[in-house]
Amino acid sequence: MSDDVRKFLKDFTEEALEKREDYSVKLTRVTKYKELKNKPEEFKKEFIFALINNKNGLANDGGPWANSSYWVKDIWSRTLSLSVRSSELSFSDEELLDLVKGFVSKKRGYFHISEWPFNPILSKIQQRSQEEGLNSTLNQCLVVIKSAISKRNYIYSDEQKILKRIKSIRQKPTEFSIDTRDKLGKSIDSTIRSFKTDKQLLFQNLLKHFAKGSEKSTPTISWLKSSDTQIENIGKKELSKNFILWIEAIIGIFQKIHKDRSYEFRFVSDENLQLLRAAVWSGALINDKDLNQSIEDLGLWSFKKLSGHGAVSVKLGNGCIYAFSKLPYQDGISRLTKFRMKIKYPSVRNTIGKAIGRVAKAEGKTMDEIEELAVQDFGLDANYQLIQNFGNYIGLGVIVNSSTFSLLWQNDKGKQIKSIPKYVKDNYPEELKDFKKKIKDIQSNLTAQKSRIEKIFLGKREWEYDQWKKLYIENKLLGFFGTKLIWSFTIDNKTTSAIFRSNEFVSYNGVILESFENAKVELWHPVNASVEEVQSWRNWLETNEVKQPFKQAHRELYIVTDAEKNTNSYSNRFAAHILRQHIFIALCRERGWGYTLQGQWDSHNTPTLKIPAWKYSIEFWADGVEGSANESAIFNYLQTDQVRFYDEESQVDMANVPAIVFSEAMRDVDLFVGVTSIGADPNWRDGGEERFHGYWSDFSFGDLAISGKERKKLLENIIPKLKIAGQCSFEGNFLVVKGSLRIYKIHMGSGNILMKPNDQYLCIVADRSKSKDNVFLPFEGDTTLSVILSKAFMLAEDTKIKDRTIISQINR
Repeated sequence: MSDDVRKFLKDFTEEALEKREDYSVKLTRVTKYKELKNKPEEFKKEFIFALINNKNGLANDGGPWANSSYWVKDIWSRTLSLSVRSSELSFSDEELLDLVKGFVSKKRGYFHISEWPFNPILSKIQQRSQEEGLNSTLNQCLVVIKSAISKRNYIYSDEQKILKRIKSIRQKPTEFSIDTRDKLGKSIDSTIRSFKTDKQLLFQNLLKHFAKGSEKSTPTISWLKSSDTQIENIGKKELSKNFILWIEAIIGIFQKIHKDRSYEFRFVSDENLQLLRAAVWSGALINDKDLNQSIEDLGLWSFKKLSGHGAVSVKLGNGCIYAFSKLPYQDGISRLTKFRMKIKYPSVRNTIGKAIGRVAKAEGKTMDEIEELAVQDFGLDANYQLIQNFGNYIGLGVIVNSSTFSLLWQNDKGKQIKSIPKYVKDNYPEELKDFKKKIKDIQSNLTAQKSRIEKIFLGKREWEYDQWKKLYIENKLLGFFGTKLIWSFTIDNKTTSAIFRSNEFVSYNGVILESFENAKVELWHPVNASVEEVQSWRNWLETNEVKQPFKQAHRELYIVTDAEKNTNSYSNRFAAHILRQHIFIALCRERGWGYTLQGQWDSHNTPTLKIPAWKYSIEFWADGVEGSANESAIFNYLQTDQVRFYDEESQVDMANVPAIVFSEAMRDVDLFVGVTSIGADPNWRDGGEERFHGYWSDFSFGDLAISGKERKKLLENIIPKLKIAGQCSFEGNFLVVKGSLRIYKIHMGSGNILMKPNDQYLCIVADRSKSKDNVFLPFEGDTTLSVILSKAFMLAEDTKIKDRTIISQINR
């Protein structure tokens, strides 16, 4: 190093240190840095090598900058990177090799990729090798870098990218090698060999194109255009078939990971993963129904949670979301809506929401409009059935309820058959496969639409009559919901509630609506109706045996109390409950509340519901219960506190919260408490922590919340119509059932049971999957009500109980 360079480096470094601010130095403010730009090329090169040598020796030389090593390292690293990147400098092959050797020098021991400008060097090597070929010196540069990285016990993602780039540079232009060490690579390699000679080169070119853009989270427009052209040249049908095989290979790997719990996340090479993601991106260009279904399956598996890790492959999952956002909107939005319902990660749901928003904007629609317009009816008939003939047999898809679409079979005489006929399996394999896929698709869409429609309550949605009728009456999938719900029709400033019945719109008092000119339609909510109107609709539904997909007429209403007006800024209505955190977080995600698990680390957060249409957010304060953490340091239990409401600017006084916002938010909170409280666990009394026994008893047999009070009203109406009515009565908060052996008190809030005369506890864990005695309920979704009725029927005939655990408790 010349004396001039040594002195310049010293003066440059000292000036830079003097001008440091916060955690960095702006090199443009350093006079010596500006001078460097005007120095001769040979001086600049000598300065670069001086930086490398001094940087490597910084930790050990004990020199003048030893006490400022962090700052000096940062200054030299950034100066080195900017200098090497300069287009004004031209390095010989030998100089490039010396630079690389300096980067990986053992003087400082372990080197960090991020501290050295490897990528600019690789760019220079790549450009020269493309122009003149990869000579031995340039190849030696690549060998030195690869060797230094490969010695590591663990190779980080940025180092993997460097290795991947080296492989690409060393690869001959005419070849494209596949890593066949994993199942996906073997499937891709098999695809290459499956093509005839004339298409093999075209396919290899497509793979090389697929390998590009791996740094991007989504493909560029130019990448997509090139993909489209190359896909057309090869053939969409043939590519679709092979892409499905790739997806099946990776799903097989995911399934094995989940089954064996073998948490090895380098399950496939980065190169192969990028090829598959690019194939998924291209799925929108191909738009084949079987490929689209495979991409949907891949997305769901990619986001499937592994305990202690999270999603298996966010990279692939996001690729699937992107592909669906580029499909024709009816199919794409339908799949994205299902994704949003099934995937519980808040970040992923946010990504899906943004994707739907982009599609809506491109189509000139709102997100609500685009989601409604995208709903297909799948060929359902007027009875909401899907019928397909298979020779002398009929496949019949039937909507059992808003969450279940069942497949039934009939012979030519109309007799129901329990399973798929062998004749159909043997003679119509492809048709049967397509039919079953459609059944599965309808099932998924039913559940997604139920969730979406219930959210309309807080969506401020209003339709023109003709538009609404086409969506919610004429579309047979949405029509299943639309014909069971009550709607508000506003004509000439007069509003009437009505339901679709016998091809007409009828109000609760039997008046038929005949004129809909200029009518506006909204989803009816009981908070906006009189007590008389709500009760009349409840009576009408029960009399006509119309079962609503969720509680509407029987919906619990929450009104601000005097106590809440006194506290003014918050509600304590649901404070001091003990909740099971893991069940709570699942329910939060289902209901659209943001929340992450709390544990014995910096993890405190508040469950929050955002209501965009009203520009409101609601907080339900809950903290981890000390001493309840599990082996993973996650709290098993939460203790609840206040509920608070906020608009865009500030916290809102309780009396000023819009009635529907207050009611719906508090209904969710009541649901959280009712479902996730330890008091809702019938086994708690025998196995739960002793310190919570008092709370458990108070919850299990104490005062009824609003949901419990509504349940009591309905039971008082239902019980007299049942065959066990003579054995039943009501006593405070209990439904009392007189059996042959004992008298039982079923709490109408928790569903837990006490036995007379000494209030002995009876533990019965109900099988919620089975519906007994076919009692008509005017709505779906209240599992506690179903459990209470099921227990009432069983206990009324207590001499027929066969479960020894229950018998031993009764006879104790």
